[in-house]
Amino acid sequence: MMKFKQLFLIIMSAFILVPFTGVSQTNNDAISAYNEGAQLIKSDPAGAIEAFNKCIKLCDAVGDEAEETRVLAETQLPGLYYKIAMGSYKQKKIEEAIERFKETEEVAGKYNNSNIQAKANKIVPQLYMVLGNSLMKQNPQEALNNLDKAVELNPSLAKAHLSKGLVYKGLGDEVNMKASLSKTIEVGFASNDIKTANTAEQVLRTYYFNKAVKSLQAGNLTEAEAGFKSSVEYGSENPTVYFQLGKIYNSKKEYDLAVKTLKRAEGFEKGGDVEKAGIFYEMGNAYVGLGNTSEACIAFRKALFGDYAEGAKYQIEEVLKCK
Repeated sequence: MMKFKQLFLIIMSAFILVPFTGVSQTNNDAISAYNEGAQLIKSDPAGAIEAFNKCIKLCDAVGDEAEETRVLAETQLPGLYYKIAMGSYKQKKIEEAIERFKETEEVAGKYNNSNIQAKANKIVPQLYMVLGNSLMKQNPQEALNNLDKAVELNPSLAKAHLSKGLVYKGLGDEVNMKASLSKTIEVGFASNDIKTANTAEQVLRTYYFNKAVKSLQAGNLTEAEAGFKSSVEYGSENPTVYFQLGKIYNSKKEYDLAVKTLKRAEGFEKGGDVEKAGIFYEMGNAYVGLGNTSEACIAFRKALFGDYAEGAKYQIEEVLKCK
């Protein structure tokens, strides 16, 4: 009976020792995998990632004994994914870079690297914008698809809203152009991207100025007025805008508004007497409409230059008989 008990204990001891021997070896394998990854960080980031992932799996198999090694391996991964993503970007492989930065963001989140996660999160919408910008001429619809993704991920990215507006402008879609550029202005000023907001305003005021001029040439004063007013709404300081509006108000017998608008034209006009003559001629007409002869005479005398000289002289001498 004693011999049987001794034999039983020997057999059980063998079964207990084997697993511990295996764990020790696996821990050594994990350390070796970590060291392999560490040596590849600079020369082969992808190889380093593979080695560190292998290390983590081995550490998981070992358990608490390999906790320190596992944490060290996990710490390395977010930076390596970021490095590979940046490599794709530097090679101008934008679509590939987008996917790799998304992967970086996921890995950084998994291993609690908030710094790299935030960087990747910021870069992805910018890359969608870059991709959209590159497609603006050859494939406007695909450009819009990518720009939509950019503003969906980062609604405060004013430059992406601006690009959307320019694509819609090229497509002749005034409604969406205005909406996108208005959003650019809102977001730009809110995020302190003043330059982009100012660019959007410039695009809008130039667009509506050109539209108004075409309407004026076609004899459509109603559309011309609307266009010039829109140009004013977006900060126009072009004296021609206010001069043409003044003429339109005179034609509508809105003389007070004409005087007010023409005075703004005078303020924005940086030229001399010849350049301002037309403004004063229309101002004289407005004062005539208001029955203010003295102010009309003053305005017409300031219009005695260039192409307006003869008409102004006639008003002064023959119509108003200014003294």
